[in-house]
Amino acid sequence: MRVVLVNEGTYPYATGGVSTWCDQLVRGLSEVEWDLVAIVGTEPDRPAIPLPGNVRSLHPVPVWGPPRPARGRPERAAAQLCRGMLGDSAADLVVFGEGLRALAELAVGRTRFGRRAGRHPLAGTGLGDILLDAWARAGAEGIRLPRLTLREADEAAVLLEHALRPLAASVPPDAQLVHANANGLSAMVALAAKWRLGVPFLMTEHGVYLRERYLAAGAQSPGVKTALLRFHRALARLAYWESDLVAPVSGFNARWAVRHGADPAKLAVIGNGVDPARFARLADEPAEPVISWVGRIDPLKDLETLIRALAIVRESVPDARLHLAGPVPDGNESYAADCRAAAAALGLEAAVTWAGPCASSREAFAVGQVAALSSISEGMPYTVLEAMMCGRPTVSTDVGGVAEAVGDAGLVVPPRDPAAFAAACVAFLSSAQFRSAIGARARSRALGEYTLDRCVSAYRDRYRTLTGAEALVPA
Repeated sequence: MRVVLVNEGTYPYATGGVSTWCDQLVRGLSEVEWDLVAIVGTEPDRPAIPLPGNVRSLHPVPVWGPPRPARGRPERAAAQLCRGMLGDSAADLVVFGEGLRALAELAVGRTRFGRRAGRHPLAGTGLGDILLDAWARAGAEGIRLPRLTLREADEAAVLLEHALRPLAASVPPDAQLVHANANGLSAMVALAAKWRLGVPFLMTEHGVYLRERYLAAGAQSPGVKTALLRFHRALARLAYWESDLVAPVSGFNARWAVRHGADPAKLAVIGNGVDPARFARLADEPAEPVISWVGRIDPLKDLETLIRALAIVRESVPDARLHLAGPVPDGNESYAADCRAAAAALGLEAAVTWAGPCASSREAFAVGQVAALSSISEGMPYTVLEAMMCGRPTVSTDVGGVAEAVGDAGLVVPPRDPAAFAAACVAFLSSAQFRSAIGARARSRALGEYTLDRCVSAYRDRYRTLTGAEALVPA
């Protein structure tokens, strides 16, 4: 079987998180021949993760590379796209879809060997003026939008043109399935392949892409921000509707997908999985009251709340410490500096260890008595499942699929609530018996519900159903 796996900003150019899931799937389904499409900012360096022999090709798609204008007139399609994304109705979504589909066709050029994608359909067009016209029309129809100046329209047009460049990505003509590991830009590649070649489209969502776009909305003017978020909302809704199967990692994600247009009959929740052999139970714990955290230093992880919680914890457990293990991604340096400043302002410099990247999260969990996750947005985070598999009690925020993953085998608190987070940590740090009981329960739950074999087998079955293939046999 030949499957195209599409991702944005992760596998194989970054490690951890969704890249872990991608690598597990590619290696676990060794009988599948994989073509990888990786949407990246600029032309990437060589992969950070070695690729196994069943990967046929790797195709990076830089959204900020040099433009390759399409041959043809995209104005009508661009007008449909802009009009459709600004509206709220099902009819507006149809118009948006027609525009996007026409742009996907414009991205196809002719070569010596036939027709293939590779052209950026809106490069060099007057998209700003088209957006302004659509904005005025929407306002005349009663759609409430903020003011959009000519300069703001041009700024939004640049961002939209680059966001649409994944339409230029091509997939091999013998592909039997396109699997996008997120909504948004990754799903655009799958939509284009479905429209051009009739290839089935499977979407997995780890976090909720649209929700994260709202959370990560930058400091643009209200007009620019509205244009971008309306585009992402329309794209997400279209992808939910057009996909042949949506396989979210949690019930939380599934409910979000249905709310934004997914057909419940085309939903199948497939939770993430952890290899019990790699995350064997930790037989002992350190004597010191240490809280371990693993992840990337990123605003969505809300380390500032975790640091403030530590200050409250130390009122009851004076020698409590925080061990932070994970990289600072490019672009997040200022956030890391803010977190260090927050620790310094609370007098916690000596109580917080910035350990940097670790070879395995199990190493970080071994340093602590408790594992923590303080995020404001997640799908089904590996760090929680890995900590549970290691037999460590967890304190986590109630975001995404965390609560359904943890069940009664850990403590879950509201996000952005340092006092609640601290109280849960103190409950564990103050009682070795409580830690031991919950840690054992956590490992039992992980072994029963979240093993890697279970996850990979579920995808194998779905691939077979979507492609009409005979039962796939592990190589």
